[in-house]
Amino acid sequence: MKDRIYTSFEEVDKDLKLLNLRRQIAQEEIKGDLIDIKSHFEPPELLSFLRDGVLKKLLFSWLIGFIIRKIRK
Repeated sequence: MKDRIYTSFEEVDKDLKLLNLRRQIAQEEIKGDLIDIKSHFEPPELLSFLRDGVLKKLLFSWLIGFIIRKIRK
């Protein structure tokens, strides 16, 4: 926040409450992000990532290599 000159304790309390609410919102956002991250590391999610990403790339590269070797012979 900007530097501010307070003229009453009510203004200070108001800003403290606002900062506390912002902190609580940030904590809840972090909790939600952690839940999302944890869900990405669960076994079904990891298996689908491997199946869809890594295994397809490996199979495709093996297939291309196999075709190239057959053409060169």
